Amino acid sequence: MMIQFEQVKQWPKLPFKFFQHQAPLPIAVPAHWHPGIELNFLVSGGPLIFTENGQAHQFTPGDCWAVDRRVIHRAVGAGQLNWDEFGFIIDETFLQGKLPVSASWHLQLQGRPQDPAQDQAYQALFTHALAIRKLLVAGLDDYDRLIILSHFYQMLVLLGRHFVTLAEEVELARNPQLVDRVMTKIHHDYATELHSADLAVFAHVSLTTLNQQFQELVGMSVHAYIRQVRLISTRRLLLETNKSIDYIATQCGFGSIKTFQRNFLNWLGQTPSQFRKTATRQPDLRQAQIKADNDADCLR
Repeated sequence: MMIQFEQVKQWPKLPFKFFQHQAPLPIAVPAHWHPGIELNFLVSGGPLIFTENGQAHQFTPGDCWAVDRRVIHRAVGAGQLNWDEFGFIIDETFLQGKLPVSASWHLQLQGRPQDPAQDQAYQALFTHALAIRKLLVAGLDDYDRLIILSHFYQMLVLLGRHFVTLAEEVELARNPQLVDRVMTKIHHDYATELHSADLAVFAHVSLTTLNQQFQELVGMSVHAYIRQVRLISTRRLLLETNKSIDYIATQCGFGSIKTFQRNFLNWLGQTPSQFRKTATRQPDLRQAQIKADNDADCLR
């Protein structure tokens, strides 16, 4: 199954998309990406395993975290818990229109900070998010939308002042539409013999330009991104099937078993066989991970 481009309904007249997990179902959000910044808030439930570009983080109730643009991410949490988890995907056109510096934002928010000054901002961010959700759930009129926007603007200020680093300014003119189009093709064709040069031809740009755009907007080269998508797909097959390591390597676009094993070890610190054995010892988490990778209906 290919990695999804997340489609979440835009809330009318508001500059973000809202999602809410429904308890008591397990959290099982398959690997996906989107062009905008995502904010997540975990009120109860938990521990929740949240993976970004293959790197897993564990969050517990009271945690909030941010996901940068175009980062592949997924979430897994066992069932039979009183899950209360929600969040927002910020409209990118609105954000850069109101706050142009945000184009250089790299989010540094991964749970509760240790610094007291940051912790105060963190708690305020959580409070504003809860206030917005309360208004959304109750139903809106035009006055409510104004109140929501007041909370939302304050959230943006808190993020910008306390939880971002700025990318170094470069003369390169960013082209997010180009990157999004190539990312979509990678997610669709990763199992084939796909090369960076082929994607440059597809996008009608030079390979140098394409790599520059990916490095600027995604933080890695085109080749590295293809490898990342393939590795995420191999993990799904390792969890879900009993297929051989050779079969999985071939099905996910790796040219040889040795190449696959070397890349997987560098990625997760385990060989594919070790990862599969470890997963079988944690059946609840394994089942939630399988559900996340296979149930497209769980897309928020």
